[in-house]
Amino acid sequence: MDITAIGVNAVIGSGIFLLPGKAAELLGPAAIVALLIAGVFSLLLALCFAEAGARFSGTGAAYIYAESAFGPFVGFQVGWISWVVRLISWAALANGFALALLTAVGLDTEQSPALVPTIAASALVALAFANVLGARVGAGVIKLFTVAKLLPLAIFLGVGVLYAGADAFVPFAPQGWDRLGETTLLVLWAYAGFEQTAVVAGETRDPQRTVPLALLSVMGVVLLIYLGTFAVAQGTYPGMAGSDAPIAEAATTFLGSAGALLIAVGIAVSVFGTTSGTALIAPRMVFALSERGQLPPWLSQLHARYGTPVPAIVLTTTISVAIAVSGTFAQLALISVVARFAQFIPTCFAILVFRRRDRLAGAASPGFRVPGGPVIPLLTAALCLALLAQAPTPRLLAGGAAILSGVPIYALWTWRSTGSSTSA
Repeated sequence: MDITAIGVNAVIGSGIFLLPGKAAELLGPAAIVALLIAGVFSLLLALCFAEAGARFSGTGAAYIYAESAFGPFVGFQVGWISWVVRLISWAALANGFALALLTAVGLDTEQSPALVPTIAASALVALAFANVLGARVGAGVIKLFTVAKLLPLAIFLGVGVLYAGADAFVPFAPQGWDRLGETTLLVLWAYAGFEQTAVVAGETRDPQRTVPLALLSVMGVVLLIYLGTFAVAQGTYPGMAGSDAPIAEAATTFLGSAGALLIAVGIAVSVFGTTSGTALIAPRMVFALSERGQLPPWLSQLHARYGTPVPAIVLTTTISVAIAVSGTFAQLALISVVARFAQFIPTCFAILVFRRRDRLAGAASPGFRVPGGPVIPLLTAALCLALLAQAPTPRLLAGGAAILSGVPIYALWTWRSTGSSTSA
């Protein structure tokens, strides 16, 4: 339940509250098909992560899969970009939480500009402290906010289904299907974050069984919630297309002003819940790099009492607080597309490498195995490349620059490590 909560919490953020209006504007009620396609694609990715995760018990997820399959350099690049993105993402989420909280209580952020960075920094420090006490404490915080963020959606779905009408889905695709691919790419980001489920495998009981089961559970739960939420919003709110707050406005139609407040609070809780998930995951990435000798060893030192990577937590929190206070977290939008696929694509191909090793060694594949031979890993990798090709050139260049920024770090640490070994 802890690992499933981490995954659900990581995926369900602000996207489900905000994206349905944009999707309906592009495709009309047929946008629910794009949600389904994006969900199935994410499930294929989760299957690949499940097979790879069944082979490892260490911390790091895509990083350790890439390192084992393709060597330390590729592994470091995957781990590096994962950490950089989570640094910026954590800062961005903290700022988003501050804005959502102030909006929910009716305060004008323009009149009190210092409140946003103050609340954001305070949230980051508080979550870091919770994670110093142990992964179980951090996971407990995540479970609490996972339940809290699902409660408004459960009320929205449970009550809204009684008011939803089928007439709102006619015509189903008023603009045709030409923008199905664009809409699918848009809503795909609402599913991002499931890969965090596997990052804490090193602190999980029986990870070869637990991680694959949790990954599949996460995607099943999220897909049902997303489809249901869009269907209720479309069925109760004819003006959803183009709305910046479609779920809140739909809730107002059958719950009144209390519904709008419920969803406003739900957004704040949801964003904070996702922030708490990143608080647990982000330090574990730099810890994993250090643990495997690719960053200074002091970053993988564990607290004597709590067994947590305190130096990694402190470093990650310090940088994220600086980003949150300075407001430079906007770079996340530019590098996120490449960063996500920099984890996805190597994982798909790593499965094929692992299977070949098993055949050469005459050994059976351990744990979970994706059915259909190489079809699903190859298909998933091809879909990743196809979606990546649709990204704007500036985002590709910015993402590539973020990945390459790890090359001098890797070269420097490898040189220092080699020099130390030679001297010894």
